[in-house]
Amino acid sequence: MKTVLSVLMILVATTVFASPFLVCDPQAGVQTYQLTGPSWVVTTPISAQADGSIRYDVASAVVGTNSLTVRACKSDPIWGAVCSTPVPFSFVRPAATLSVPSGLGLVP
Repeated sequence: MKTVLSVLMILVATTVFASPFLVCDPQAGVQTYQLTGPSWVVTTPISAQADGSIRYDVASAVVGTNSLTVRACKSDPIWGAVCSTPVPFSFVRPAATLSVPSGLGLVP
């Protein structure tokens, strides 16, 4: 029973801390992705998933509209890095719209 409870707690914790991810369809032959955009976007190449897709955590995005470009790349022994045409991508990170707690007090 303790094992089942432990596994459930791990699964819940994983779900709670999951961030939004930038993803794409599988791309044959892609080894890395290059992103350009706001300062929170990494400038180093991002390794492709096993199927050639991208999975990039965008939890660091600022509130408001975020625009970036994505290029799929592979390494060629003669030409070096060969990349696709940049593809634009935009999304909006919403601001927290929670109201401030009111009516705070103590009860006996």
